[in-house]
Amino acid sequence: LVTLAWSGNRGRSGGDGLSLGFSGPLYFRYAEESRTLDAVSAYAAVGANLTGPDDPQRVTATRVTPSFFDVLRTPPRLGRVLTAADAQPDAPPVALLSDALWRARFGADPGMVGRIIDIDTTRTEVVGVMPPAFAFPGPETALWRPLPIDRGTTQLGNFFYRGVARLAEDVTPARGQAELEALVSNLTDVFPDQYAAPFLAERGFRPRVVPLIETVVGDIRETLWILLSAVGVLLLVACVNVANLFLARSEARTGELAVRFALGAHRRGLAGSVLLESLLLGLAGGAAALPLAWLAVRALVLAAPRDLPRLHEVSVDGPVLLFGLAVSIAAGLLFGLLPAWRAVAVATATNLTAGARGATDGRDRQLARRGLVVAQISLALTLLVGAGLAVHSFQRLAAVHPGFDPTGAVTFGLALEGRGYPTPESRLAFHRGMLEGLNGLPGVAGAAAATGMPLTGSPTTSDIHFEGWRDTDGARPVLPFKQVSPGYFETMAIPLLAGREFDRLDAERAPVAIVSRSLAETYWPGEPALGKGIRPGGLPVPPGDGWFRIVGVVEDVHERTLHENPPAMSYYPMAFTGRFDGETTFVPPFMHYVLRGPNAAALTAGMREVVRGFDPGLPISGVATLEALVDGARAQRAFVMVLLMVAAAFAVLLAAVGLYGVIAYGVTRRRREIAVRMAVGAQAGDIRRLVLAEAGGLALAGAALGAAAATGLTRQLQALLFETSPLEPAVFAAVVSLLAAICLLASWLPARRAARVDPMAALRVE
Repeated sequence: LVTLAWSGNRGRSGGDGLSLGFSGPLYFRYAEESRTLDAVSAYAAVGANLTGPDDPQRVTATRVTPSFFDVLRTPPRLGRVLTAADAQPDAPPVALLSDALWRARFGADPGMVGRIIDIDTTRTEVVGVMPPAFAFPGPETALWRPLPIDRGTTQLGNFFYRGVARLAEDVTPARGQAELEALVSNLTDVFPDQYAAPFLAERGFRPRVVPLIETVVGDIRETLWILLSAVGVLLLVACVNVANLFLARSEARTGELAVRFALGAHRRGLAGSVLLESLLLGLAGGAAALPLAWLAVRALVLAAPRDLPRLHEVSVDGPVLLFGLAVSIAAGLLFGLLPAWRAVAVATATNLTAGARGATDGRDRQLARRGLVVAQISLALTLLVGAGLAVHSFQRLAAVHPGFDPTGAVTFGLALEGRGYPTPESRLAFHRGMLEGLNGLPGVAGAAAATGMPLTGSPTTSDIHFEGWRDTDGARPVLPFKQVSPGYFETMAIPLLAGREFDRLDAERAPVAIVSRSLAETYWPGEPALGKGIRPGGLPVPPGDGWFRIVGVVEDVHERTLHENPPAMSYYPMAFTGRFDGETTFVPPFMHYVLRGPNAAALTAGMREVVRGFDPGLPISGVATLEALVDGARAQRAFVMVLLMVAAAFAVLLAAVGLYGVIAYGVTRRRREIAVRMAVGAQAGDIRRLVLAEAGGLALAGAALGAAAATGLTRQLQALLFETSPLEPAVFAAVVSLLAAICLLASWLPARRAARVDPMAALRVE
């Protein structure tokens, strides 16, 4: 499965490359001429109003061509899929329901097929119900309806659709893309009657064939690999810790191993017994982790950002259990390998007399234990640096001003399609009446409307015409725009930098526009933008000289994300007169409303009453505070930061325990040496310094190795970092200092214990 799209450049003044969707002429061209694609479908995710005896509900619907289900090869659980007859202009309205909608709204009625429901006030027959696992184009999709595309009227430049296709057998995406590029290599010849063909050709647009999994996973893939790597490092730290404990234990069993070897035990048997013990411990640890893992996964799913792909499918299932079993076995073998090898070496190199009374440590055994501690500290430092960079990055992201004030504001959406508002005048009357009603609510300081809210998705884009201006590469820039009501900038608390805001009379008088600061500075550097002419290709041409005259400049707003630069934006009145084929008043049917007051949450009940007063059957969608939208824009990076911090905290804890264990064990093994030192005049402070110096050397070696490893590995974090270098000096310094303090604390107790050794008692035992 692959997605079909188009990409090109915005022009030198327009920013990065531009990706477009799919249009009707391309759908027919690919479906009829391509030999590398088995089946091609076009779809468009839209909203739909479900009305009827129950409460009105706004749901996500998808319009699809009849080939959609042939491409995806998923049969319905009830009824049938859509056919070519359903997409004919005179066909009766039909729809398929998602399993979730079927259960939630219709009680999983097995006789649902054939029932009539109201969708956008249209009586629609339910012809099928899809299975629970089917969630395309997204898990929020509630129903699918036919997408009729008229070959005679569809336009090449109307990229309202998305494309999905299935490659023919043994065809790669690269080969499929090469064929599609050949099919549309000369757009003006292939589509001679399409006005957009020359524009797309001069901008270098070409087809893109992308595996569907890349589209579904999006930019989360690298994030998940980083998190998996962090947990893998944590597992390594744990394995090293247990291996160190096994090494110490094997030295305590020196006599036993020597006796067994003397009585005829083979080296392989000795190593096998140690490996078996470690394997059983690994399996026991894995079994004990199952209930903890189940609880942790539930907590993570609840805490994870909602835009995490396929989040609803994340659970502890069969494949996860098998993976956990494999990891438990691998961990058991990993932390048992070195102790098994050392056990054989100790048994065969030690005579019975030495083994019986406990031989003193050999240099190689000390080096092995200390080397494992150094490895623990270095791994912990690497994780700690990654977490520190994530925290620093999130602090920078949290400091980004979105361009508006999110406190005390709530937003919701209303769609008037099919609700008895067929004319622009009726829609304008509805929007104005709603704004008057909302402004009249107690506690409302202001209310406004716009075709989109910041941080709720990509705004509408179009090629932008500028009066007397042409891009140096001969192509118009493609930039976002939106229509807004009077009072929008004041209600959103978007600073006005020059000129004025829109007012109610702008719908009747000369067409006007407002632009963002970055747009004004980009296209009219060093001169005022007020009075200049601008026009998006996606809106009707205004009367008179055909230009919207700029009457105001406002501050930049982060429309898509907080970690990207704000786009160059233009704003137009909610209603204005213009022409496509004929002159008409243009009023969008879907608007987002925003209310501001001292208590945003308290405004929700009042706004619902206002909507019910105007149209009781009109569903409300997307109710959220602006603060929630801002928090949601930071949610994914906050989620990563928290998980990295948790992993780093556990790793540091394990490293501290490992260091404590080695130093404490060393003190126990060196009691005779410490007693002799004290007998010949060493003071308690000298003994403490001796032990702390040894611990400090291990910590210093681990920190040096960890810093070197972090220098290389943290470069992989670059995609997650915002205004933060992977080699941020402040983060490295803080992390090393923190780890040094923890290591000092971990070694203080053994040092204190060593200083309290009674030399006479210790020597008497020896």
